[in-house]
Amino acid sequence: MTKPTNVLLDPPLRAVAKRRADELGVSVSAYIRELIRSDDAAARAANGDITPLIGILGGGGEPSDVARDKHKMIGEAFGGEFDRRLRSRGGSG
Repeated sequence: MTKPTNVLLDPPLRAVAKRRADELGVSVSAYIRELIRSDDAAARAANGDITPLIGILGGGGEPSDVARDKHKMIGEAFGGEFDRRLRSRGGSG
């Protein structure tokens, strides 16, 4: 359920909001709501919330030792191309 909220805008700012809302084909209220949603999403992203990343590597929650297995993992991801290039340059791990 929405609740009305009064927002006081000086005439130039109201004109900007009206122009942008018209360009987007929405009401000024809808435009302001979207600005708030967007700002909130940006603030959450800036806080470094890693919750969406949890579990993306699979493995049933098992940790992986990327430092130890990096060449193997990169090689698997790129069909061994990384390992072949590394060996041809004389690199180690």
